[in-house]
Amino acid sequence: MKKRLFVAFMIVAFFSTLSLVLAPSSQAGKLSGDKVKIGAIYSTSGVCAEWGMAAKIAGDIAVEEINAAGGIGGVPIEITWYDVGCKAPPAIPVIQKLAKQDKVLVVNGPCQSSVCEVIFPKLNRLKLVLVSFCSSKPGLSALSPWAFRNTLTSDKQLAPAIEKWKKEYNIKTAVILYNSEDAVSTVEGKKIMPVLFKKYGIKLLKMFSFQTQTLDFAPFMTEIKALNPDGIAVGSCYEHGAKIAIEALRQGIKAPILGGACNSTPGLIEIGGDAVEGYYGSTAAWIEGNPDPRMVKFLEKFKARSPGGKAPPYGGPRSYDNIYIIKKVMEEEGVTNKPEDLEKDRDKIRQGWKKLKDYDGISGITTMDKNGDGVGGVKTLMVEGGRFVPK
Repeated sequence: MKKRLFVAFMIVAFFSTLSLVLAPSSQAGKLSGDKVKIGAIYSTSGVCAEWGMAAKIAGDIAVEEINAAGGIGGVPIEITWYDVGCKAPPAIPVIQKLAKQDKVLVVNGPCQSSVCEVIFPKLNRLKLVLVSFCSSKPGLSALSPWAFRNTLTSDKQLAPAIEKWKKEYNIKTAVILYNSEDAVSTVEGKKIMPVLFKKYGIKLLKMFSFQTQTLDFAPFMTEIKALNPDGIAVGSCYEHGAKIAIEALRQGIKAPILGGACNSTPGLIEIGGDAVEGYYGSTAAWIEGNPDPRMVKFLEKFKARSPGGKAPPYGGPRSYDNIYIIKKVMEEEGVTNKPEDLEKDRDKIRQGWKKLKDYDGISGITTMDKNGDGVGGVKTLMVEGGRFVPK
């Protein structure tokens, strides 16, 4: 009898221990404190304001959803955010303030690659994780082990887009125009596009550069018309891309246009109208027309808050996913949220982002590569009938 009781006791003990081992770490226990402090850099003014505003709205939606469901480890999120106007100099004191004065655990943002390029190296001293939701210049995350980007670099986005653009329009020759004052646009125009042209058998006829303040593209288009290329590739944000398309249409140039990572946004169609019909691009998140119920629900909430009811560029869904990944990482890595554990907690968050794999967000399946950049979720889009459609 005693032997049977002992065996029964051991069986119960074994399965009790096993259940503790296998239980999700998110069940490990409630975080300390009355709020989980997360920082954010949302540039709601300046040249990338559309991206910053979209990221803020999307981030706010995620925070509200998470808090309504009990917060992170039972504690609500509090966001401390700043607008740096899409410029690097204001971002330097902001990131120091977030780290030392606000004492946030992690930062969502920034967006623009030129800002990331300046502040990422400073993270080595501050030991604070930043996760960009739309920076796409290749190589920036390698500047610091504390820097991550839940997005896709331009090379990953442009490769499938150029391949499909060539096939769609039988592109054999092309020209490139790029903004020499924008970090990601310069890399797209000078390095990425020429390499991909060579890979897919497209002859580069000529490369043109312009500046952010350029408003008149008539001289460029006059010379391009004389070259008679099969296609025009643009490394710039959507405002310039739309103006280039408008001038091309005005001069009767029929060469189809392909844009870089910052082009596939609602703003391109809003400015360009009929001139951007057939415009090719890519995105790190398929938004309008995406049948995923999660995206449909997100888009409904987003449009209710967005000026004019506009859909976001891909930085919006990526910002939304960032907040949910932060929750996942904090709970799984055992963040305590105790003031005395701030340094340890930040490092736990860093480790969690570093090993992120196959996260199924509204932006798609995302894994961090060895440099801290997202892999997966790219979609090639074309403007058709006044909207982006997947190709």
